[in-house]
Amino acid sequence: MRQLWIKIVAHTAVWLIFLGLPAVILPPPGPPEMVQGFEPPPERVIFFVLLNLLLVASFYFNYYFLIPRFLLKGKRWQYFLAVLGVYVFLLSNIIGLQYWMIQRNPQIPGVAFQIFQRLGWFASFIMYSLVWASSSGMRLNAEWIRSEARRTESDRARLQAELSELKSQLNPHFLFNTLNGIYTLSLAKSDLAPGAVLQLSQLLRYVMSEANDDFVPFEKDLEHIRHFIQLHQLRLTDKTTLSFEVNGHVGGKRIAPMLLLPFVENAFKYGISTQEMTPILIRVEVDAHQVVFHCTNKVVRRHSMEGEQTGIGIANTRKRLQLLYPDRHQLDIWEKDDFYYVRLVLLW
Repeated sequence: MRQLWIKIVAHTAVWLIFLGLPAVILPPPGPPEMVQGFEPPPERVIFFVLLNLLLVASFYFNYYFLIPRFLLKGKRWQYFLAVLGVYVFLLSNIIGLQYWMIQRNPQIPGVAFQIFQRLGWFASFIMYSLVWASSSGMRLNAEWIRSEARRTESDRARLQAELSELKSQLNPHFLFNTLNGIYTLSLAKSDLAPGAVLQLSQLLRYVMSEANDDFVPFEKDLEHIRHFIQLHQLRLTDKTTLSFEVNGHVGGKRIAPMLLLPFVENAFKYGISTQEMTPILIRVEVDAHQVVFHCTNKVVRRHSMEGEQTGIGIANTRKRLQLLYPDRHQLDIWEKDDFYYVRLVLLW
């Protein structure tokens, strides 16, 4: 509806300009003493009404027929020949109308005759050129807007398809890693295994019901990470110290679901040991403009950065960042002194 009103206003503005055009491009018909008290004959009024109708017809003929039929189909030469033909037709009609009006009333004074004759081929060419340029500009602009809308819709559909595919990869990957943890508890015949299954059910509830949208409330995603950490804490020994901090106000913020989880998963997958001290530090800093996520763990199971970056979790996260946060994120991953560091910045 808004685009329709814009189109109506634009067309109305164009024709208000053209209706006042003769007063701008036509010079005075004669010296003031000649035209003082002169009343134009009705033929002159009829002539300019018919002239405006011809201009309107050429405008919309180009807008609705010539451009779609030739120019938009790549037939440029045919289009410009057609435009030239329309101009010849318009000029012939203008000259014919002038001649018919003058012949119709031989008593038209010399001043009135000058008024008709001044609208010759040059003035006609200027008026037709302005009509053609306005018609072509408005139609091509409308086509560009439609093309951009189609491209945006196509990109949105492609984005949704890629995100759906990435989520379908992410959920089994998450489930596989979590089940591995519960399997370890079961092998040890730990009494913690039933609690782990309960924690897993809470995680799956989030994955299946709330993580289907492109963006979710940030506090819910952080709660999901807390449940994940609690689940894995069931199998940790005193050799692993864990710190999980959230600084700042997260209310009202939204984030892509399970975007931070792969880094937390990797920390538990490659950073815990029963033989040596293995700290895991997770910190989330939130302000009005951005969120900064830090994750640090000691590398116990040797896994090169190159190999890790091609894994499902990290590779998946990189693709999702490119799709959902283009030019609004920075991900840094590095390894130093047997510690693995992740720093992710997201701009709201």
